[in-house]
Amino acid sequence: MFYIKTLYIRVVSLTIFLLMAAFQNVIALDQSISTTMNVTVTPVFSIGFYSDANILYSITVPFSDVDPTKSMVYPNGRSENDGKSDTGVVCVSNIGDAWYLKIQGIYSEGIPDAAVKYYYDQPYNRNTGKTADGSLAFNVGWRPIPKEATTIYTAGNTDSVNTPFGTLSTFSFAVDPRGLDADKTYTVSVTYTMTTAP
Repeated sequence: MFYIKTLYIRVVSLTIFLLMAAFQNVIALDQSISTTMNVTVTPVFSIGFYSDANILYSITVPFSDVDPTKSMVYPNGRSENDGKSDTGVVCVSNIGDAWYLKIQGIYSEGIPDAAVKYYYDQPYNRNTGKTADGSLAFNVGWRPIPKEATTIYTAGNTDSVNTPFGTLSTFSFAVDPRGLDADKTYTVSVTYTMTTAP
């Protein structure tokens, strides 16, 4: 009799265990809902002046008391190989397309085309901390500022989306004063253009 009760208790216990296991599988329910995020980024395509301790000017680059006997005169506070630049221009874009940097000079009357020159080298990607991966239109060196808007730089892959800090181009200027009249003020207005048109 004792054996039957024990067997009965074991069978009942096993049955309860199996029912509990089966019941747990039956009551394990899942429900899910989801959220969709729509992200729209504002387009950025801008150019602006940049300055720091090594970029001295932006809107005005002064050449005062120019020595007429020299063939290359730098702006006030500048000297050859001083590690500084006269102006800095930052181009920022997130449109994902190639862009171009152009330069143009508008000369006052009486100043020869080749009297004012600019020096331009590979720009700097401010996001990567390295030189930009685009291409220069001309070899590095001193060139006369062109009278027509002329492409000097074509953006590379990392420049096509270079937010938030952009691509920095630096420029140095020099004047060849030989042949210029004394006590006369000459003006060259330089325009920098960021464009998607080559």
